[in-house]
Amino acid sequence: MDKITSSPRKKQLPKVVMLGRTNVGKSTLFNRLTETPAALISPLAGTTRDSQENDIEWNGKKFTLIDTGGISTDKQQVFSKQIYEKTLVAAKNAKLILMVVDGKTGLVAEDYDVFKIIKKIGRPCFLVITKLDNAKKWHSAILDWSELGIDKIFPVSGVNGIGTGNLLDAIVEFLPTGKNIKDQNIKKESTIRLAIIGKPNVGKSSLINSILGFEKQIVSSQAHTTRGAQDIAVQYKEHNLILTDTAGIRRQAQKSDRLEKFSIDQTLHKIANSDITLLILDISEPLTFQDRHLTEHAVKSGNSILIVANKWDLVPDKDETTINTYTKYIYNTFPHLTWAPIIFTSALTKQRTHTMLDQAIEIYNKRFTKISDSALQKFLKKIISKHPPARGKGAGHPYIYHLKQVGVNPPTFQITIKYKKSLHGSYLRFIENNLRKEFDFQGTPLRLFITSVK
Repeated sequence: MDKITSSPRKKQLPKVVMLGRTNVGKSTLFNRLTETPAALISPLAGTTRDSQENDIEWNGKKFTLIDTGGISTDKQQVFSKQIYEKTLVAAKNAKLILMVVDGKTGLVAEDYDVFKIIKKIGRPCFLVITKLDNAKKWHSAILDWSELGIDKIFPVSGVNGIGTGNLLDAIVEFLPTGKNIKDQNIKKESTIRLAIIGKPNVGKSSLINSILGFEKQIVSSQAHTTRGAQDIAVQYKEHNLILTDTAGIRRQAQKSDRLEKFSIDQTLHKIANSDITLLILDISEPLTFQDRHLTEHAVKSGNSILIVANKWDLVPDKDETTINTYTKYIYNTFPHLTWAPIIFTSALTKQRTHTMLDQAIEIYNKRFTKISDSALQKFLKKIISKHPPARGKGAGHPYIYHLKQVGVNPPTFQITIKYKKSLHGSYLRFIENNLRKEFDFQGTPLRLFITSVK
């Protein structure tokens, strides 16, 4: 029961490498395209030193995107030689290079240096102009950069996502053909991974013991009893599950406690590699900043999320309205998680502990929901008639041509708007919220990208 077999090694995906001088916005764009916070962002040049990589699925095709350290000719900069050598290795193994430049500063001498390096490498190259938050500036930006002689030029904004859909379309069209999502059966993984996270002493281990029916995990009233993440393989209703009991994350681990810091790092790694995050709250106590901090880790992982309000047996004077009152309290505290369902449990009395697994499996299945193009166009007309598109900063009123699903796990949608227009962030949230209501995407994150056509 407890033995975990290793999964087969994944087939290597085609690599797309981002190159550019320091501080042009590569990491911001990387985080936008991968929908992760993997790359550290700061206004300081040279923040990224080691390469970051993540797999992307778009229009049913997958590739690995690699963010490299900024190339600098300044010999005074520490690590510049090491960064250059690592970048060169990554670029030589790439199917495609994205030369990333800063649309605000325009063409500078260091951009020419980067371009010379790319020409020597001899790999196909797209030019990506970042920091163009206003679509009206695209035409002049393309003219400014056309002197480099790169045919494929993509103006984008890593901050608000404008133009990123166009870029992804071009990347997957360029890369070697693979099976499209429409032409294959959507296969779920044979094992569903559930990361069980929460503050110390909220009852994570007790919940697992309640599910298993015996004292598998050590339970104690002392905070941080679980030191390392523990994988437990179980079979439930013909589903193979791996429940990961993680270390409780305190707001600030003691600097002297290296073991605790290691176990927290391990917890964050387990969250990132799971399908579903079960966020355990002690509902008998007031919710805290640390609870909110944990929700942010869960959201950033891209996992489906189930909120488990544990210790329900300790809530006094319950009546038929109590659950509604506590539901509103949780959503008011975590307004960014109103799409995640809540289950009220008690590990002590085993109340709803098996229903918890039923709900987790149900929201996992929603990650693979595929909506037809005709159903989405009908949906789009309905919401536009109810609330016309709001324009983004500095642009005219946008026109939405299409809404199309281009991926699953999680469900990913492409919004096609008129060239040189942009959508306000609030309207994107309006589309997302209505997609959830119409197609029952409760518990599952949705990814929305914007592309434009003339």
